[in-house]
Amino acid sequence: MPCMESIAANVNECFQRHRVAGARVCVALSGGVDSVVLLYAAADLRAAFDLKLSACHVHHGLSPNANDWVRFCKKLCQSLDIPLDVARVKVDRAAGIGLEAAAREARYAALLQQDAAFFLLAQHQDDQAETVLHQLLRGTGLNGLAGMGEMRVLADGKTLLRPLLGVRRSMIEAYAVAQNLSWVEDESNLDTTLTRNFLRHEILPKIATRFPQYNESLSRMAQHAVECNIMLEDLAAIDLAWHEGVAHAEVLDRLPMPRQVNALYHWLRWQIASPPSREQLEEWARQLFRAAPDSRPHLAGGHDFLIRRRKNVLSLEKIGKH
Repeated sequence: MPCMESIAANVNECFQRHRVAGARVCVALSGGVDSVVLLYAAADLRAAFDLKLSACHVHHGLSPNANDWVRFCKKLCQSLDIPLDVARVKVDRAAGIGLEAAAREARYAALLQQDAAFFLLAQHQDDQAETVLHQLLRGTGLNGLAGMGEMRVLADGKTLLRPLLGVRRSMIEAYAVAQNLSWVEDESNLDTTLTRNFLRHEILPKIATRFPQYNESLSRMAQHAVECNIMLEDLAAIDLAWHEGVAHAEVLDRLPMPRQVNALYHWLRWQIASPPSREQLEEWARQLFRAAPDSRPHLAGGHDFLIRRRKNVLSLEKIGKH
């Protein structure tokens, strides 16, 4: 069937691109249809890639059905002869980042505890479209419009992969039906007070009546954003004469504000600092770069760090919290 061939091909090609052969691979298994299909697809390729395949189910304790989901995942993995670890986590509701984000952070922390080099997540093309639309409505920059990447390094020696990112949800569901698979339904996915569910159930169906290929279009825009961001990062390195961790400022004095802001944004990301808003970056650019620079040191920054320009070289100083 086309759906089975498409999913098998996407997972196979992802494994080849990222050289997972012979590696320890862990599937993040929620029990939902997407992760179940990904688990089956990975199991089908286990022998061909000589994978040490395992699964991890994160028990958040947020749903009254959470224990039922654990039982389902245990039974499923047992039937496929795949070791399963059930990671029980406590979601920090007081973190100030929202329940969804806090649960996501708890999941990533649990995955990092697994003995694996690669972690497979089941996000697909429709998820990517929802992410891009959400970011667009929030007024994000190019980095946000890039959505989710197929690959992301979580830590040294630990890489996250999304093999189904080019596959539509309808194809995944067709695969599950064709294979007569079982899965669980998370009731929170119907809660439209959550932004992602609101977009999925209320907004995107209306968009689909006029633009039925919206998911491909939004996913394509995400790829364009990735490519643009790579070029803007390269441009920042050129403008800063970036070499062996040293950033020079004199060229930026003669460049327009957008180039100055771009250079500052990427330089801060290279320093593992969180860039602020566009408005704040523009203010810092005005403080650091001058049409007629003098020899006095220029300073910019906020509560967490200070940017210092001395002798045309930029440096970042972290400010300790007391």
